[in-house]
Amino acid sequence: MEILVELKKIFGDRLSSSPEVLEMYSRDYWPYALLKQLRGKWTSRPLVVVWPETVEEVVEVVKLANRYRVPIVPYAGGSGVTGAAVCDKCIVVDVKRMNKVLEFSDEDLIVTAEAGIHLKKLEEYLNERGFTLRHIPQSYPEAVIGGLIATFSTGQFSTKYGGIEDILEAAEIVTPRGEVIWTKKSRAPRAALGPDLKHLIIGSEGMFGIVTKARLRILPLPPYVWMNSYSFSRFEDGLRAVRELMVRELTPAIARLYDISDSLLRFKKDTNLLLLIFEEYSEELLENIVKDARKTIRKYGGVEEGRNYVKKWLKTRFDVISEIKKTVVPLGLWYETIETAGYWSVLPRLYHEFREKVGKVKGVSAVLAHASHFYKTGGCIYFTLVFESKEEVYWRVWEKAVEVILDVGATLSHHHGIGLLRAKWIREELGEALEVLRAIKKALDPSNILNPGKWL
Repeated sequence: MEILVELKKIFGDRLSSSPEVLEMYSRDYWPYALLKQLRGKWTSRPLVVVWPETVEEVVEVVKLANRYRVPIVPYAGGSGVTGAAVCDKCIVVDVKRMNKVLEFSDEDLIVTAEAGIHLKKLEEYLNERGFTLRHIPQSYPEAVIGGLIATFSTGQFSTKYGGIEDILEAAEIVTPRGEVIWTKKSRAPRAALGPDLKHLIIGSEGMFGIVTKARLRILPLPPYVWMNSYSFSRFEDGLRAVRELMVRELTPAIARLYDISDSLLRFKKDTNLLLLIFEEYSEELLENIVKDARKTIRKYGGVEEGRNYVKKWLKTRFDVISEIKKTVVPLGLWYETIETAGYWSVLPRLYHEFREKVGKVKGVSAVLAHASHFYKTGGCIYFTLVFESKEEVYWRVWEKAVEVILDVGATLSHHHGIGLLRAKWIREELGEALEVLRAIKKALDPSNILNPGKWL
């Protein structure tokens, strides 16, 4: 193909179409794709993979793709779980060689980096200087900044510090037509110049532009930390306790409420278990917050269980899915994680109906749940499911899960995104707003070059 010849001239040995590389880049961590690959049924393959090192090279790829009408899928850490990075007969643009820190300002609390930098590398760079992004998702070991932006990422400290939408100040992107723009050029914390274009890129899953640089808010590392855990007789009592903490602005950095099933698996503890971490810049302020928080938790029946459960979680928090996979696969079982969110009035019904109705789906062995990522108005519940390793069971689980989620008024996704997985249901939540997004996509990308065939 002529486009391969043109790409070879630009990238030389930073281009590959070897079968091994194409297989590696054919999917993300979507459990359905992994299940099919395990059985030799995953047939999607890219045309070629390229590794640009400059924004100018990204522009050249986009312009070639438009000329030859070959689709592009931007690729960062590849740790998504919805099939958003699935690529068939496309050009994969892996941005990980664009990985420099470009600016660090302790006065402005800003760091600017290329989009291909690993989150872990950037966080370590900041920690050495006494600062942090305070954005630690489950994908932390693999995550890349551009991917975090494109997938609407949130992290374990989001209850206090927010998600990627709160951390991203501005981004440089290559548009689907090959222009290079910044979503905001001014060096200001807020600019009332029409809609903030960063919100068009956050969560776009690579369909509205390729992120090449990001300007991010940073914070000093909090010097004072307190942690503890509490057991509750009922899951909803734990939710009510966290709600009062949030409403009264006794905001924890981390709050994770495990139901009995999840607590048994992770901590060998037969109770609904709440893990709490508070962080502050003033020791006196922390002491007062903790004092008030303890009273609040006791009011809802919380019983103090000590720091060890929190320490265990901190030590093992990135290993959970790999451990589940090691356990269930030899038994002929498979797994999925479904994260959703709702207002406080929705969460108890969501929890009980999901466990009851999805748990009754033929082939399902276990439904575990924990709540995390809290807000003044509600929170996220994250369900882990184990079931027979059959494709038909996988989709039965999802059909029933979506039915429950939409029936109670929760959202289809809190932070995993859409991809191929949730595409068939997206209209049920967005309604006619989906047509607005499609109109934007058509205007920005008339040739439908960037990550087509997903949900727009």
